[in-house]
Amino acid sequence: MSFDLNHKLWIAANKEIGQLIKKQNRLKKIEPPEEKAISFKIFSELYVLYVELVNKLCFIYQHTFQVQKRTVVRTLVENATQQLMKLKEELKSMELNEYIYIDKVLISRKLTPRDLMIWRSPQFLYRRPLDIQNILAENKLYMNDEEKEISAAKDWEKVSEAIELIQAHERARRARVYKSNIKYNKKQYLEVQQRKKVNYRFTFKPNQAMSIPVKRTIFNADFIKTDEGCRDLRMSINENRDDLEDEEEQMKLNEIREKAASVIQSWWRAYKTKKIYKIKKQFKREMLGFKKVRKLKRPNQFKNSVLEMYKNEQLKAKLDEDFLNLINDERTRLLQLRSPWMMEDISDHIRAWFQEFYEKTMNFHAYPDPIKKGTVLVVIDETMTPLEFQETLNKKPMTKEEKKKQQDKKKAEKKKLRDKIKKEKIKEAKRRKKLKDAGIIDVGYVLASSKPIENIEKTIKQFSIDWRNIDEYLNKNHAPIKDWVIADELAKIHQELRELVDEYMRVEYELLRQALAKDQKVPYKPQKVKRAKAKKGKKKKKAVITDERPLSELYEELKDAGIIETISHKDFDEFIADFNFLADDSRDEDNLTTVGPAKADIKMVIEESMLGMSEFNITKPKSILLIGPLNSGKKLLCNIIASEIDAVFINLSPEKIFQYADNMNKFLALVMKVAKAFQPTILYIEEAHRVFIKKITPDIADINPRLIGSYINKKILKPIKPSDKIILLGTSNTPWAAKGGLKKAFQTTLLIPKCDYGTSFLLWLDLMTENAPDDMESYAYSALAKVLQAYNSGDITNNIAETLNVDRKMRLKSEALDPREFLEHFLSVQDPALFPPDAKLMDKFTKWFGKSNKFEKMRRKFLAAKAAKQKKK
Repeated sequence: MSFDLNHKLWIAANKEIGQLIKKQNRLKKIEPPEEKAISFKIFSELYVLYVELVNKLCFIYQHTFQVQKRTVVRTLVENATQQLMKLKEELKSMELNEYIYIDKVLISRKLTPRDLMIWRSPQFLYRRPLDIQNILAENKLYMNDEEKEISAAKDWEKVSEAIELIQAHERARRARVYKSNIKYNKKQYLEVQQRKKVNYRFTFKPNQAMSIPVKRTIFNADFIKTDEGCRDLRMSINENRDDLEDEEEQMKLNEIREKAASVIQSWWRAYKTKKIYKIKKQFKREMLGFKKVRKLKRPNQFKNSVLEMYKNEQLKAKLDEDFLNLINDERTRLLQLRSPWMMEDISDHIRAWFQEFYEKTMNFHAYPDPIKKGTVLVVIDETMTPLEFQETLNKKPMTKEEKKKQQDKKKAEKKKLRDKIKKEKIKEAKRRKKLKDAGIIDVGYVLASSKPIENIEKTIKQFSIDWRNIDEYLNKNHAPIKDWVIADELAKIHQELRELVDEYMRVEYELLRQALAKDQKVPYKPQKVKRAKAKKGKKKKKAVITDERPLSELYEELKDAGIIETISHKDFDEFIADFNFLADDSRDEDNLTTVGPAKADIKMVIEESMLGMSEFNITKPKSILLIGPLNSGKKLLCNIIASEIDAVFINLSPEKIFQYADNMNKFLALVMKVAKAFQPTILYIEEAHRVFIKKITPDIADINPRLIGSYINKKILKPIKPSDKIILLGTSNTPWAAKGGLKKAFQTTLLIPKCDYGTSFLLWLDLMTENAPDDMESYAYSALAKVLQAYNSGDITNNIAETLNVDRKMRLKSEALDPREFLEHFLSVQDPALFPPDAKLMDKFTKWFGKSNKFEKMRRKFLAAKAAKQKKK
């Protein structure tokens, strides 16, 4: 991206932040709205504004290379995303739902729900250290010339295999053409006239190239028998013209020719018009979403984008290194040039302080202790004045009782202040609880108490002060601002030198006090120095057996055992789904939605959960459980999550780990060590209900499914810190078969809903566009979506793949595709026939989900309380 575009985007984002701060400051002063709908609208508008801001700031951060500015942008991105997640939680608590619907705000801003998608891969990828990344994959960016040649040779092997396959098919095609020509005209094609005589000698050796060079132009594929040419037609016309003697016959012939020409022209114009109309109609359908164009995906698109990201990271690392070198150079220069003068100035200032006190009080102020930053207190005027010091000298020394009374008084004052603050907090909490029970949200308090908002305001204010005299547009080389480096290093050097000077001046101070005591003939007592206590190092934990082994060896061990799996790359676009556009219009009297979520709503929640797996410090759940019927897309979502964040995929399903039953502690220690070293990491458990299953059936008794159940909380979830980019993913198609431990092990539970018409239509449209001919009418997609919408997305995908197999695709030109074939596949081809999931099954999922999801519990509790009130009335 060009520097100019990034600079313009930054100016626009800066302006948006200023407007957002003004809006929030106005909202902080408003009284709590009595209507819940007004509060919901305010938070919805702020949520949309923050989504737009986060997307813009993330893009700017990726392409900002100047070191000092990058720190500012990163702070803004992190805090804006944190505030975004807080707003989302507030909206969820108002909706009493895991999914929020803010269609009215989107319509007013002319946006769609897809514009609220925050995830931008690979912008949110977590950067692994270079040595760790090289263990996982060959990174051409950091290879030397020899390694690049070896890698290129491997790539060419695949290309050469593809070329051989294409050549074999081409030779077979030419042979078929030649054979058909011989059947049509033996005299013309039986004898092959080659351009050059080739001596053919048969030898048999493995992997030997063909002896006869085959060229594409040797054989002519002419299937049409020669007819009368235009020359023959002209000759016949001239002969007829000599035979025609009568002018009337000539006129009749001309009329026939003109009529024939007009008919040909009219048909040609009609054909051309129909063709143009068909193209326009096709374009209109594509624009309205009734028809799609086939997607041409580059095979290495994701790898290239990640490679481009690492190139940017390499440039940033070089700029960081230059910045550190500049700091070191300036520090060395300042120490050489300025340190003697600075030490002299500091010592002169301290001596002047000694002299001032001696002249006015005939005594010396106590030397500030190192624990209180030493003589820095003198500079910032936090020591006593000579007058105050004189008063303390004239006072009689306090007895132990008086000191104790004074301490007790101070403690009582502090306690009084604490109690006062506590009472105010309790009063505020009661006020807010009272408002919350009445369904009123204190918008002003929520915004005023938000630390991310404070950090954004503070950062942008400091930026406007620091950068007001700096023209960023002139700094296209991303050079650091040298004056700031000098100022920062001077402050650090001054602080370090002051500590050193304090040690010397303390000796001089004690000599002066000793001389004064001698003059006044009083006993000399050296001052006790209070120094900061050295921090005790944390006790080292007992080393695990795997600690001394190299990471590459641990990684290969798990990979060879099949615990670490290689997954194909998939992105969120491959999870085809549509949003619920009815929920916002179907609210009840309590402003709660009465219609459940669609599949795209699930995708949005998962995308937001993955934000914590990025390099930014954002809260995320440690574990997520996806429940739903078979073929509903649970495994696909787990695959997409791992692909999008470029994570190491560790499969901890019972069939994978039952072989480690003898030493589970060692195995899980190894897994967590690898997971933390190679993060981001996905820990996956397929059919997680088996881990806490109530009754072990004979078919799964061999793999001991409950083996890992007792270790999940202590050995997997507990070691995961909030900053770790590790998440536990589980899937289940019968969660009610498990005990209560399943709900405790997974913090977030998401139910994959059944297909609705919108999702079903998009599935048929997308998949048929990729597999079916373009002449299929648009009504067929709608009919298929309507008739088969109850089937799961996986069933529909399998149906299209099996119905439109290679054999059927070859017959498409001669035998048109009938939409009823897809219905027959479910009813006739499948044995037994496949029917949609039963409504009772989905009710069972909904019931279990209601008991496990936090917001569903809150909704049920609210509705139960409301029903109880109505019953009393």
